[in-house]
Amino acid sequence: MIEITESAANMIRRSQAEGKVIRMFLAAIDGSGATYGLALGDEEAGDKVFESRGVKIHMSPQDAELLSETIIDYVDDEEMGTGFIIRGPEDEVSSCGSCANSDTCDHDHSSCDHDHGSCGCGHDDNDCGCS
Repeated sequence: MIEITESAANMIRRSQAEGKVIRMFLAAIDGSGATYGLALGDEEAGDKVFESRGVKIHMSPQDAELLSETIIDYVDDEEMGTGFIIRGPEDEVSSCGSCANSDTCDHDHSSCDHDHGSCGCGHDDNDCGCS
């Protein structure tokens, strides 16, 4: 399942162009990990389509096998810069600071991939703000 944060969904909606779809793809894998991409593109036969927060993401069947457990976020931060952050299944989240936008993060805590009780941020599951 692809999870799109509200901030990412809002930016994607603003970026969509008539007749185009949002495509996500695995751009490269190297010694430092995977690199992902988002682009406007054409719908292709055989696309796997994932939907989150009313936004549809298209992928090739090969990329969908690898990226089906991905979180897409959008940040606008002085320190981190502005842009999409795509975290895949191999990207480990070990603390609240791992979320690029932890102070306003809106991830669904029922799908988080770490235990909030032990993340060290001092918050409980309902107001942690981490991903």
